[in-house]
Amino acid sequence: MPERLLQLARFCIVGITCLALSLIVLAALHDLAGVNYLVAYVTAFILGNLSGYLLNARFTFFAGCVDHAGAVRYLLVNVVLLCVNTVALKLFVDGFQMWYLAAAIVLAAVNAPVSFAAQRVITYRLEGGRRAAGA
Repeated sequence: MPERLLQLARFCIVGITCLALSLIVLAALHDLAGVNYLVAYVTAFILGNLSGYLLNARFTFFAGCVDHAGAVRYLLVNVVLLCVNTVALKLFVDGFQMWYLAAAIVLAAVNAPVSFAAQRVITYRLEGGRRAAGA
């Protein structure tokens, strides 16, 4: 199997793990603690993505070490994704009356290929299946 497909498979395993963590945090904050679903979503998104950064660096892209520049690039990509997803979540929940957990799952599914491509090229600086120089 080509390396890029293996990376995608590892990325999906990490993603499913982080999604489960995020959904547990989201549901616990909203349903158990009474936190507004948008605030709970942002908190869960951040926690899930921090976990994802560490797991993807080690397991998916074999970055070797977690460096400051890579963490900043990862954060910037995820800030953009968080902003877009938060607006979409509000639209799904308030506009279309979708259950907040179902909306979060839909957004995660849409987000996965976008995030994979962005993290691969921007955060871990991989092109053509190989690490770029200086990464």
